[in-house]
Amino acid sequence: MDADAIGAEFVRQSRRQLAASVDLIRHCVGQLDDDQVWGRPREDMNSVANLLLHLAGNLRQRFGSVVDGEPDDRDRLGEFTERRAIPRDELLSRFEASAAGADATLEKLGSEQLVESRRYMLLAGPEEKSVLGVVLQALTHLSGHAQEILHLTRMELGDRYAFRQPGGVPPEMRPGRQV
Repeated sequence: MDADAIGAEFVRQSRRQLAASVDLIRHCVGQLDDDQVWGRPREDMNSVANLLLHLAGNLRQRFGSVVDGEPDDRDRLGEFTERRAIPRDELLSRFEASAAGADATLEKLGSEQLVESRRYMLLAGPEEKSVLGVVLQALTHLSGHAQEILHLTRMELGDRYAFRQPGGVPPEMRPGRQV
């Protein structure tokens, strides 16, 4: 397999991973109401809403700014400190727009671009990575927070959580149930 084929396969798999994380988040957020997305198990924990703002900011920064060279207007601190009751649908729309932008960036990447170096700022200071490294880190970050959103959603909904699989797990087989 040549470098172009490897690059194309990396991009294809990256787009699949992005879509899978977006689908999981959409599935979870779709089960929550406006109050539930802003709820927190403890005050020192993130709400689903703050995680949506954070992921939207991260995807815009990594794909739009770092990879595509657009201006970086991210307010990372604001993503976590926001307490306004932004409606669930608006939060989801912002997140989905950032994910669509990330997908558009991925779609146009070629193997030669994947090995280009990018320098950008993190909280800990400047970072330098290949575009491939930036993509891999951003998707790993997204996947981790998607799992966090899943966990928060299941904690909030308990037995009311609807599984994604056709038919789901029967209630009698869910954890904590007597069989």
